[in-house]
Amino acid sequence: MKQKSAYFSGRSTLAAAVLALSLCGCGEARFKINGDIAGADNKSIVLEKSDFHGRWIPIDSARTSSSGSFSISRPAPAAPEIFRLELEGKYIYLPIDSAETVNVESSLASFGTEFSLSGTPKAEMLERFEKDVMALPDNISPDSLSAFKKSVYSKYMRDGQGSIVSYYILTKLVGGKALFNPGNDDDLKYFAAVATGFKELRPNDPHTALLEKTSIDGIRRKNANNGKRLEIQAEELRVIDIDLPDENGKNRKLSELVGNGKPTVVIFSLLTHPDSPALNLELSKLYSRLGGNVNFYQVSLDPDQYAWREAAKNLPWVTVFDPDGQYSKAAQSYNVYDIPTYFIYTAGGDLSDRAQTIDELRKKL
Repeated sequence: MKQKSAYFSGRSTLAAAVLALSLCGCGEARFKINGDIAGADNKSIVLEKSDFHGRWIPIDSARTSSSGSFSISRPAPAAPEIFRLELEGKYIYLPIDSAETVNVESSLASFGTEFSLSGTPKAEMLERFEKDVMALPDNISPDSLSAFKKSVYSKYMRDGQGSIVSYYILTKLVGGKALFNPGNDDDLKYFAAVATGFKELRPNDPHTALLEKTSIDGIRRKNANNGKRLEIQAEELRVIDIDLPDENGKNRKLSELVGNGKPTVVIFSLLTHPDSPALNLELSKLYSRLGGNVNFYQVSLDPDQYAWREAAKNLPWVTVFDPDGQYSKAAQSYNVYDIPTYFIYTAGGDLSDRAQTIDELRKKL
């Protein structure tokens, strides 16, 4: 997404925003899956996608080479999705956010149980989760299972609100049974927490409505069973933290600002984009008008650190540089697809809203 024009209108892809500073590319956005399956000589491998009703629909296929390699390319999904590869009745699940490449390594004999995923942070995260699940003992006790689910939430879901991996985890079946069951009162808090994250960060994602409905239905069922009105308190959502260097090389953590009695605005932008001086002028006016009663934390995804430093050194708020640029893990954590994009934390430290324009930001502050 490239940075919006002087009036900050228009939408595009985050990668295009960064690349537009150095080159121009055209063509349909696509994702690619590259694989090496040892022992799979001229085998058919099928790519499937869920239809939101639990049914998996084949959408593409490829044949492996004599060495077991294959490649499948498809148009990037409008919203992050879970896909799966099928080979002789065995499956490997893959998270796809947008135009990206995921690499799969496995073997014909152990496809679906022994594999590695690489290419994106979410793919690597899903691999780690799958291996954690496969390591569970068959006779795990209820207390141990509860501790495991709490650990899964802490490792993969709490700081990844709005992530398709969180959605996948909540729908994971283990031994034919749901790992997280919305019919289980103790599991409701996990559905509520993930639903809250999707609603705040991905309100238009179709998974959001499903998560909300699941949570609400579970709450109503629990209230009906208890014969009185109750509220499910989701586990507190902690700040989605960022820890990056400022123009002086000192690391600045977002969590040091959030919850200190002032609202905090997280800004994702490109300081070296031609439209940035106009953007920063409007931000400066807003910052001054609020008279020090708000924190700004600006994350820059520029490809040139030296040019960024020159642009950042005179700004009166915290500005940090993300060396990962278009592949920023911070931007992925916040599900940033347009820049500039603004996220608002309340004075008490709750992530409360997002804005796509300066005018929206003014109104919401």
